[in-house]
Amino acid sequence: MHTLLRVLSFGCAATAIAGSLAGCSTTQDRLPEARYTMTERQVLPLGERLTITYEGAEDSRCPDNARCVWPGQLAYRFTMRIGNVAQGFYLVPGRPGYMSPALRGSLIQLDHLTPLPPRGVAGAAPVSYPVTFNMYAQ
Repeated sequence: MHTLLRVLSFGCAATAIAGSLAGCSTTQDRLPEARYTMTERQVLPLGERLTITYEGAEDSRCPDNARCVWPGQLAYRFTMRIGNVAQGFYLVPGRPGYMSPALRGSLIQLDHLTPLPPRGVAGAAPVSYPVTFNMYAQ
């Protein structure tokens, strides 16, 4: 009997680590569809144990006053936390959004109406980029 309880406990821990809380959670409610605007290091609580933190942007786009071989890209970096388990992900303009079992069937996508921030100038300090994304129930 003790072995069965250990196996069931391990199964819940493993699914939590994998990002799926469906088998061990008591609430199966979908996350609300919404539009969120965040600044760097802002934490968005999405439930009892689920949060998303906007870590910042990584901008490798060619600066306005430079010539580049590669045009680069702008990527917004996030960390999703489920209790003590963290998982990082990126949102990149023009690419598909992010979906995880922990989001209970929801998809996170960059808001297509938000204009891209201007490219920087070579040698200038990096700027802070706010980000706007939408969460859709699938």
